[in-house]
Amino acid sequence: MVQAVLFDLGGTLWEYRDGVTPESVLARAAPKAIKHLSPAQAAQVSPYALAQAVRHAYVLQEEAAARGDQSPVPGELCVQQGLAALGIASDMQTARDVLANLHVPESHTTQLLPGAVETLQRLVEAGLRLGIISNRLFGGALLLDDLGYFGISHFFSSMITSCEAGWMKPHPALFHQALEELGVTTDQTVMVGDDLRADIAGALAVGMHAVWMRRPPDRPDPAPNGVPAIIALAELPALLLNTDR
Repeated sequence: MVQAVLFDLGGTLWEYRDGVTPESVLARAAPKAIKHLSPAQAAQVSPYALAQAVRHAYVLQEEAAARGDQSPVPGELCVQQGLAALGIASDMQTARDVLANLHVPESHTTQLLPGAVETLQRLVEAGLRLGIISNRLFGGALLLDDLGYFGISHFFSSMITSCEAGWMKPHPALFHQALEELGVTTDQTVMVGDDLRADIAGALAVGMHAVWMRRPPDRPDPAPNGVPAIIALAELPALLLNTDR
């Protein structure tokens, strides 16, 4: 019987507004971040170049993790690697300072997917424990602020982010940490996410159940055997609450 549900964030509970991209978000904050470089270094890089470089480094880290690389990936590493790609050497403290100033609240760039609040409310009312496992550059109080803006922070009893855990999904440590915090076992837990490798394969590898959020809805990839696919969050309560897993 399902007792807990874990959610990814981007592409599962929320999405970028039309015209917004990860690069454009980072570029918006980049001028402030560049001030933490030396004057000579700052003269070498434009805001958009920094945004592109950091985003590219982050994507490479996600790809490596999805291929099975279980190396630690502290959040500031993508900044350090991005700067290196631009010919700028930096220590980890400088990278941390740059990263801290690249944050843009989700309220400025993101919108909840239809049915998110209602779905979470329905699951909590049914007695299920909810958690988050997300690959993100920012966690902690910043994530709480983002969730609070959308009015959904109170639904979650566990919030695991890659930047705080030090690994990226599908690393099993993130899933095991969520299980421990929620006080459930793998067979009692369902992971809901849009990424077949990070979310679905990651959950299945540790023995969890999974539900694939097919995004976009016309995506042609087949769902793994035994994994239900949904195209809207409103489908989830009936799927989980009416079926013993």
